[in-house]
Amino acid sequence: MTQIILTTILILLLLPLPLIIISALANRKELSKRGGKVSTLDFLRALITAELSLLLTIITRPLFFIGWLERAKKSKRGQPILMVHGLYHNDTAWLLIKPRLKKAGFRNFNTWSYNSFATSYPDLLAELRKHILKLYTENNNQKLLLIGHSLGGLLMTGAIADEEVARTVEKIITLGTPCRGSLLAIAAPGKLGQSLRPNSSLFKYLRSIPSPVDVDKTAIISPVDEMVLPWKNLEPYDSSWKVIRSPAMGHVSMLYSHKVAKIISSILKK
Repeated sequence: MTQIILTTILILLLLPLPLIIISALANRKELSKRGGKVSTLDFLRALITAELSLLLTIITRPLFFIGWLERAKKSKRGQPILMVHGLYHNDTAWLLIKPRLKKAGFRNFNTWSYNSFATSYPDLLAELRKHILKLYTENNNQKLLLIGHSLGGLLMTGAIADEEVARTVEKIITLGTPCRGSLLAIAAPGKLGQSLRPNSSLFKYLRSIPSPVDVDKTAIISPVDEMVLPWKNLEPYDSSWKVIRSPAMGHVSMLYSHKVAKIISSILKK
């Protein structure tokens, strides 16, 4: 039994390597355009951070009840921050970002979680919109600060297309969000994962919705993201979004990076 567990962990830790290789091959033209801006060292950083973040995710994932404890807190001060995780993750995605933002002076943290296998994007969108409106009311009509990783960013983007919801939001920050889908989604388990294919109805919908001008919108992306292919799909359709490139790191690594947390903090403080 121990051998099976160790073998499984080893396989999981080696998983980022082929993804990095596929990422480099899928972005050959982009690499050519960038010239020397993306080095072998950048890919090595992406590989190491992807492996470390995968290990950390495996270790912390069973601590999903942390989100329940967070939501059970009665009194929260300061402007509310709502965080939504990505596909196949849970509330533990924010374990390191929250204390880092707390050091920067933020206190009112809220998370929203979902099942990646038993639902669809439209259903989640309806639920998230209700949750945002409820959170706005519970915080004496203070405008929300939204932070979403990967699919979480797509859900938030769809949520603020609703005028009523948009009026309750001041800023939205996405991390590694596949704004135009990812070719890797063809191998994603579940209906929700499959909806992330670039030619799916989800992205036809996202291209058609309005982008509220009164909401400050920022997409933080890694220059060597191994999960969103091609890399140009990390960039939002709408030109009203600001795009900030983080140092080279893996897709999930953005959740655990102190440098990314620092970027988030500076955006929220503006």
